[in-house]
Amino acid sequence: MSPELTTILMIASLLVLMAGFPLAFGVASVGLLFGVLTSGQAYLYMIPQRVMNGVLSEYILAAVPLFIFMGNMMRSSGVADKAFRILHRWMSGLNGGLAVATIILAMLFAATTGVVGASETAVGLLAIPSMLGAGYSQRLASGAVCAGGTLGILIPPSIMLILYAPMAGVSVIQMFAGAVIPGCLLGVSYIAYIIIRTAMNPSLGPALPKEEGLNFFSLESLVSGVKYLFPPVLLIVMVLGSIFFGFASPTEAGAVGSIGATLLGVAYRRVTWSVLKYNCYVTIRVTAMIIFIAVGASMFTGAFLSAGCGTVISDGLVSLGLGSWGIFIALLLIVLFLGMFIDWIGILMIVVPIFAPILMKLGFDPLWVGLVLCTSLQISFLTPPFAYSIFYLKGLDVGLELSQIYRGIVPFVCLQALVVVVIILIPELCLWLPRVLAE
Repeated sequence: MSPELTTILMIASLLVLMAGFPLAFGVASVGLLFGVLTSGQAYLYMIPQRVMNGVLSEYILAAVPLFIFMGNMMRSSGVADKAFRILHRWMSGLNGGLAVATIILAMLFAATTGVVGASETAVGLLAIPSMLGAGYSQRLASGAVCAGGTLGILIPPSIMLILYAPMAGVSVIQMFAGAVIPGCLLGVSYIAYIIIRTAMNPSLGPALPKEEGLNFFSLESLVSGVKYLFPPVLLIVMVLGSIFFGFASPTEAGAVGSIGATLLGVAYRRVTWSVLKYNCYVTIRVTAMIIFIAVGASMFTGAFLSAGCGTVISDGLVSLGLGSWGIFIALLLIVLFLGMFIDWIGILMIVVPIFAPILMKLGFDPLWVGLVLCTSLQISFLTPPFAYSIFYLKGLDVGLELSQIYRGIVPFVCLQALVVVVIILIPELCLWLPRVLAE
């Protein structure tokens, strides 16, 4: 088969299998079939080498289960519950205050979980009943939780950044540093929208009575803040600070974070033997899923590139006459489209090995490209039909109508797209902090 025909058939087969077949096995099956058809028996000998010397040989991937376990222990420790209570009281006199507290808690949790599911589940179970009980609209409440939950995949320590870095040949530490400002920019834009929207229409997020609030400057407020907010913030600073300033590798910092999260749970008397076993089980299950997808994607991209399909894609894009920026935007739109149908792990594992070399040849900064791509993948969690963030929230069964959730995420999707445009136009938002830390 010609490379052109192989490219069409492989992409078509992948799209067909995505319609209900497990992603890892679908990708691996397509890779195995076309690898044998195009390369023969040699492809079978290549698979173990690609898997063992490629996917499984990256030391940094050892940080994945550590950060997943850290996030699970933070969720079980009761930290989110206690932090939300104090934020709830601090924000009670403000229109939309509970939604603002939800975003702040989501940003705090994002810096300890590394994944969306754990962050959104913990925040949603706490925030949605409180907001609905206070008379908030379902749209604002669901939008705040869905958008805030997606921050868990971007704000360091992010599993997405850990997986992306070795595939694109960039430093995980630089990816972590570069994602701080875009992640915070997203969180701040959500808060600004909530405050402006509820100021225009207070019925969407009415303020709580003042007597339910807590004076920020009172002794009680200070004690509560130190007791419930200082420990998780300190843990975040220790983990990220040790990475940024070179005291520990991401893997070592993940180990320290896991121990710290466990100790917090012990201190709050929320960790039992059954909780510890369950968190270990969840960590193993999620890590195994990631590894299976990584192996399957490696088989697919190996067959795709060895058959010359990567050259077909590259030559096809160049022949369109779009210029370097036109090609970059086209690839970004492809990623956004795939995000409506494929899990972000599959997108990274399939797209990055194919598209990254093309963008590097065009002279784009690989670190900046990675951060723009990872920020863009925030949108995939909120765009139907496979909007994982929406399904996570609906699965909590907290009394939200699916139609209201869909309507609620629209303004937050627009904010995510706006932030992507901003970091494209102002690359320094991504590159300034990595450059400072490298000096």
